[in-house]
Amino acid sequence: MENITDGEPLIRLRGGIAADPSRRLASPADFCLRRGRHAAVTGANGSGKSTLVKMITGGLYLREGSLTYSFRRTDARPYEAVRTVSFNDAYGTTESPYYYQQRWNASDRGMSPSVGGLLTGAAAASEQWRGQLFDLLDMRPLFDRELVTLSSGELRRYHITRALLTAPEAVILESPFIGLDPPTRELLCRVMERVAEHLGVTFVVTVSSASELPPMIADVYQMDSMRCTGSVGRAEAVETELRTSSRRSAVQEPVLPAATHSTPLYERVVELRDATIGYGSRTIFEHLDWSVRSGEGWNVTGRNGSGKSTLLSLVCADNPRAYALDLTLFDRRRGTGESIWDIKRHIGYLSPEMHRAFADDVAAVDVVASGLFDAVGGGRRITEELRASARPWMAALGAEALADRSFVRLSSGEQRLVLLARAFVKDPDLLILDEPFQGLDPMVRTRAKSVVEAFCRRENKTLLFVTHYPELLPATINRTLHLGQ
Repeated sequence: MENITDGEPLIRLRGGIAADPSRRLASPADFCLRRGRHAAVTGANGSGKSTLVKMITGGLYLREGSLTYSFRRTDARPYEAVRTVSFNDAYGTTESPYYYQQRWNASDRGMSPSVGGLLTGAAAASEQWRGQLFDLLDMRPLFDRELVTLSSGELRRYHITRALLTAPEAVILESPFIGLDPPTRELLCRVMERVAEHLGVTFVVTVSSASELPPMIADVYQMDSMRCTGSVGRAEAVETELRTSSRRSAVQEPVLPAATHSTPLYERVVELRDATIGYGSRTIFEHLDWSVRSGEGWNVTGRNGSGKSTLLSLVCADNPRAYALDLTLFDRRRGTGESIWDIKRHIGYLSPEMHRAFADDVAAVDVVASGLFDAVGGGRRITEELRASARPWMAALGAEALADRSFVRLSSGEQRLVLLARAFVKDPDLLILDEPFQGLDPMVRTRAKSVVEAFCRRENKTLLFVTHYPELLPATINRTLHLGQ
């Protein structure tokens, strides 16, 4: 076995050019991950972060250049020694077929595998290594839980544990902080530090903003317009982004498509009385009273797992528990003969659950147009007339260049922007946005926020908004509902 010490190259890419022209960066790429020296890849949406990751993990064949690994075990294979975990939404990858609304259907949740079954059944370097991981990441208390019931933070720990079972030497986490509240982000950073210290794993993370870089990061590779501009230190990367942000001019008032109808003045957009929701022995929230009137802007806040997404699923008619509650929507008591489509025609919605349910290889403009009839997934023909209604909203958000590209070939941030356009496309009376800006780079995020604000200044438009970043709250927010654990 080769004597490899900390600081020596673990992964090195020199002058890399992908063989596939459709996945090629604009210039040859260089990258070096040194053992024990954690790295990050930053850049705007669509700048090439995921492409670079695929190149350094061998996921893209090279036409030119070289890719070399220096593993402690000379017989180790790259896919065993370097593991990648992608978090395209708040929940990450799934271990079984997933469909929209699965999280809220108790009968189908029973089909979801348990955490313990998945982790103990997966291949591991050794049983001793498996036990050490479970203790280090505190996974045993989650063993009896179904995977679909875990909070965002719990799922991060699960996916990292799963990736570490084969004792890799490097772990790449793509967008690991999406959808996490500040305490959970700090917890994830501590987990990474513990794993690095006790197990000798070197980490690479990808983020859209340098402000999200964990303290442990030493080298930052910056992607710009499909070019890897080289490595700088963490402090320099943060300083450069702050300097660039301060030079940006103020965002101009966005041009929105004309309103398609006059929004009624509802007495009660949402009225919830003495609501309690729980699954098994877990209570999500209890004795909740909440009243929302036309034109109000609400920030729904709380820690990961406090029930924010569950509450919004009741309002969106996605959660069958709504029939057992005293719930009024748009001045009509839930369960008095209205269909879920009667409710949904008033609502524009974006959530992590919705993001992970869109996996069809269709044009992005078709995904936006599907919001006109509340379809999630394929099955309905999109006409040119429907596409014509979708394109102006994509233009308002600066996403017009994405319209004819395949949705599944877009970056996670680009997908999120497309789904945000989908939420607006039918000029909804109620706009429900659950972490709508997660994964967006700073410039795109600023523009998207201005579109939300301009839309909600229209008469009688109502907004329910979830974010863990107070600075991202639209200016039209004038109410707060805080959910405690």
